[in-house]
Amino acid sequence: MLKVMFRAAVVVVILQVTLGKTPAEWRTRIVYQILTDRFAHTEQSPDTECPELYEYCGGTLKGIQNNLDYIAGLGANAIWISPFVENTELGFHGYWPKNINEVNSNFGTEQDLKDLIAACHERDIWVMADLVLNHMGYQHGCHWSGCPLEKTDNFTGFVPFDKTEHYHPFCDIDWSKEEPENVQGCWLAYLPDLNQTNTEVRQTLLDWTTDLTTRYGFDGYRLDFVKGVSMDFWQEVDEACKEYTIGEAYDGNLDVVASYQGNLDSVLSFPMYFVLEDLFQNNPSTGSMEKIHEQLESEATAYQDTTILGGFLDNHDRARFLSKNSDVTALKNALVYLLMARWIPFVYYGTELGFKGGNDPQNRESLWPHVDTEHELYKFIAKVNEFRSSLGQSFIDSEQTESLYDSDFYSFTRHETYIAITNRGSGASGIQRTVSDSGFSDGTVLSNVLDPSDRVTVDDGKFTVTLRKGEPKIYYTGDVSKSTKSSPCLLSIFLIGLATFSAVKH
Repeated sequence: MLKVMFRAAVVVVILQVTLGKTPAEWRTRIVYQILTDRFAHTEQSPDTECPELYEYCGGTLKGIQNNLDYIAGLGANAIWISPFVENTELGFHGYWPKNINEVNSNFGTEQDLKDLIAACHERDIWVMADLVLNHMGYQHGCHWSGCPLEKTDNFTGFVPFDKTEHYHPFCDIDWSKEEPENVQGCWLAYLPDLNQTNTEVRQTLLDWTTDLTTRYGFDGYRLDFVKGVSMDFWQEVDEACKEYTIGEAYDGNLDVVASYQGNLDSVLSFPMYFVLEDLFQNNPSTGSMEKIHEQLESEATAYQDTTILGGFLDNHDRARFLSKNSDVTALKNALVYLLMARWIPFVYYGTELGFKGGNDPQNRESLWPHVDTEHELYKFIAKVNEFRSSLGQSFIDSEQTESLYDSDFYSFTRHETYIAITNRGSGASGIQRTVSDSGFSDGTVLSNVLDPSDRVTVDDGKFTVTLRKGEPKIYYTGDVSKSTKSSPCLLSIFLIGLATFSAVKH
């Protein structure tokens, strides 16, 4: 019997490695975004902040591996690591490739990367790689502020793309007119633009992405600057990756961003990000919460599948939330929406510690020496994530049903939970709403996950919600004092371990 079970398990593992992690499976993930250079040193991290944020600060792949307890404690079960390939000078962030076949020695070795992924898989933490397929790094003497024309055709040192025909001729993207031939054929910030219509370039990139899954066992891929390359190329990349793909179409135009879903599995939800940024960061005193409803209505017809979008409040290209609105209560409200809405939530490193850096590079701080699992925001995110995870697949599969929304208030239900938020912040007093046609049975007691002493009872299909100091509410029909994170079954752990071993060995 044991032999039969083992053979069956091996068959499942082979199918898992072949088919990869599906978009539906990624709906079970909470993703923690990491800039490898800024997360943790291999040994003890310094007790002072990194002073030069345009330079390498010393974070490593081994540093991430040594601090997986911190990530798991936050409730994240996936990480998105910054691009790991060798970069040109000062490419600490990974977006200036020099040699796509080598791991950046500042971060560690190829074995370090394999060890990190294996260690993550042992904990059922998935790993998303960040791929740059639009361009290479800066040529000698060039910079994001300019590049002498005579240097724009020198590609010596780039691997494997060292020939002029591998690139589009130099022209600067004109952002005032975003026609495809302009954005796809010109150079982003003076970075040499790869010509994916060249057969050698195209096939090399496709072969490389396929090999990454086989060699390392990545579970998904974030694809940088997808607006810079044609749709037909992304279709082929999606097939080559064999894992969940999510593109960065950095744009507030819903039609533009939504057009990439179908060519890739999904996209980062920039249009909703800009709505949340406006409501919670830029105009918290005047922005109407009805805009969330309006955006969701538009998205329902624009996207093929909204449940696999990547939701976020911060990232490495945008000023941090608290740099614009220092009210932690406002951030908590936004976090509740991020973590409880029906999409895949992405949490940018440092948000859990109240980082408030502005535009690049101030939003790329070193996590050290600030690591503190007792921080108010770390504990808040961990609590919400723990509760979310305790609800299991029923929550993942549940609809996001809007309940009541107006200028100051937004609420929705998902699997026996009622979520209420506001953007008015800690200064808001007595935001009170009576919820009719709640969908909960009379006599149902709803307890607040964030404050178990806060309870309301459904009477005649109604109950009243009061946000006393602008705090968010997560009401649940069950016992919130006993909600704990669901543990994966032993068979799942066994299969994940075998899949990781198989991927690493090959």
